Amino acid sequence: MSDLPRILCVDDEANILKAIQRSLRKKFAISTAGSGKEGLEVLQREGPFEVVVSDMKMPEMNGALFLKHVRKLSPHTVRLLLTGFADIDSVVSAVNQGNIYRFLSKPCPAQVLAAAIDDAVAQHRLLTSQKVLLEQTLKGSIKALTDILSMANPAAFGRASRIRNLAVALAGDLGMEELWEVEVAAMFCMVGSITLPAETAMKLYRNEPLDQAEKAMVARIPEMSRSILANIPRLEPVLNILLYMEKNFDGTGQPTDSVAADEIPLGARILKLAEAAEKRQSMGDTPGRVLDYLHAQEGVFDPTVLQSFSKLSDAGDIVEEVRGVSVHELRTGMVLTEEVRSRAGVLLVAAGQEVSVSLLERIQNYHDTIGLELPLWVRNPELIEDEAAEQPAPEGITV
Repeated sequence: MSDLPRILCVDDEANILKAIQRSLRKKFAISTAGSGKEGLEVLQREGPFEVVVSDMKMPEMNGALFLKHVRKLSPHTVRLLLTGFADIDSVVSAVNQGNIYRFLSKPCPAQVLAAAIDDAVAQHRLLTSQKVLLEQTLKGSIKALTDILSMANPAAFGRASRIRNLAVALAGDLGMEELWEVEVAAMFCMVGSITLPAETAMKLYRNEPLDQAEKAMVARIPEMSRSILANIPRLEPVLNILLYMEKNFDGTGQPTDSVAADEIPLGARILKLAEAAEKRQSMGDTPGRVLDYLHAQEGVFDPTVLQSFSKLSDAGDIVEEVRGVSVHELRTGMVLTEEVRSRAGVLLVAAGQEVSVSLLERIQNYHDTIGLELPLWVRNPELIEDEAAEQPAPEGITV
């Protein structure tokens, strides 16, 4: 594959597309399309592209509408508009609807177009590098924080890990662009539970009945979670997910505003269903009974998210394949599917947590001193086989 920046040019005049290819092919990897409809097909089939260049005046779908669709399908692709007529209203429409980086007048000299595309490629690299930096920095910081808090309250953070796994699977199936937002929101949806008394936290974990005062405390967990995260910059999308995760699809529930249906952030709709499904699963419901319960809650869950859950459930993608392992077989990256307790019955790690370096150290320390209830039940046991496969074979043995 070429290392040149990938550019998609869309114009209904074939001779213009040929001229662009001839003049720019040494600097860019050029793909072309003769209409907006064809351009969207190329984008979905061959994308993503760093830059999309579109003519404004095309039949059936003009440049403004085409670039609006491009923005939705590929938000980080930088968009340029070529316009050959002095219609300021159309240009303003294109800029507003398609979030155009720059527009150029036709006929456009090759060197001017090349310079504009160079600038657009630089803009794309800036946007993507900022996105990667943001995701890695935030996720790294948040993982360090949740690793520490999981030791202080293993029950709550074990539940958050299970909710995260399901929410990320749903978000991926639904094509959510920013998966990290729902992942971080899921990990922090229970962070407010650190404000609960230990006895109440354990009752919540075990799905035991709560008194009125305890119910009021639990109801404030999302609000507490948001307040704890509020001082971390660039987390506005995550805070918005947490704000609306208690909102029903029909618009009822908290917060009491007019937001309903698709106006509710997709991440919040996903998280609401993932949280409810995880609770039913932790009560021992089979996948079929979980589905029956979710379908019976009229107006509560997004039908599209519910359909995705049903599909993943039928395919077995959210059913755990587990295996019992010893402490010495435990590896980072495995997911504990049952509680880890000391021989004295102390809960060390809740079901659903991924084994991190610090968690592995904690388990090994308890095993070497107090002792653990064994075996440890995990998902991702293939990590043992993978590691074994990497070991060199003893001399004289052919593998």
